[in-house]
Amino acid sequence: MEFRIGELVVNRISEPEVTLYSVGWCGWCDLARAWLDEHDVSYREIDVPDMQKERHEVLQVSGQLEVPVIVVECDGKRHVFLDERNSELRQILGLAV
Repeated sequence: MEFRIGELVVNRISEPEVTLYSVGWCGWCDLARAWLDEHDVSYREIDVPDMQKERHEVLQVSGQLEVPVIVVECDGKRHVFLDERNSELRQILGLAV
């Protein structure tokens, strides 16, 4: 699969693996989940209750404790997004910008 970053065309070796770190009571997490669903993005969701080991995993991945955090692993690289509206996220997922 190929996708475009500006004028650069990149051939993707593997499909992206997407993980959403979230909590059930978070409105921002609901928006991120809805965006992923709306764009038919397959993802694994990890619930990160306060001060549990999963919350520490969020800290290691993103450098913060807040959610939502969207992690995309593709072609051996990890991309971390704190906002589903980030245009680079759309590009990595092969969505129209």
